[in-house]
Amino acid sequence: MKNGVNNNIPLIVDLDHTLIDTDLLYESAIAVLKKSTWLILLYPFWLAKGKGYLKAQLVKRFSIDAQTLPYIQDTIDYINERKKSGDTIILATASHKDYAFAVAKHIKLFDDVMASNADFNLSSHNKADKLVERFGKNNFDYMGDHMRDMPVWEASNLSILVNVSDKVIKKTQHLNTLILSRKIK
Repeated sequence: MKNGVNNNIPLIVDLDHTLIDTDLLYESAIAVLKKSTWLILLYPFWLAKGKGYLKAQLVKRFSIDAQTLPYIQDTIDYINERKKSGDTIILATASHKDYAFAVAKHIKLFDDVMASNADFNLSSHNKADKLVERFGKNNFDYMGDHMRDMPVWEASNLSILVNVSDKVIKKTQHLNTLILSRKIK
């Protein structure tokens, strides 16, 4: 491995707080309420049908502008480095697929996109299971930011930590890690 780059191993990139410095579920939930405050009454019913369903309802009511999202430059730089090495780059996010594809279309760095839909929330164990099913255990590198990424990091070859707290760094010490950036206190 040279400079955290593993040739021929796919790089899997999370979206919220890893590629962008925000959370699209939060952003869309707030934006929908700003348009129609009364919809807050429906949020518990949508959530009761699953987080994927909630996200699908929000995406119907709010479109993101992928050009104006707060992208994290360290992440973009690392993706570019891996892309130049010939690695496959995949956006894998718990955000709704419509948002994920909009981001991928805008920044043009991804070879594929995996994301949540109304029936499935691609997060934590679900994401780890899908990635292991597709690539095999320890056959991909994963960029993430949060403790909910632990199952994915544990299944990955290299755990790339972006925008992480000291707690996450401590909890991932047993893994093969590359710390790209820390949260500013």
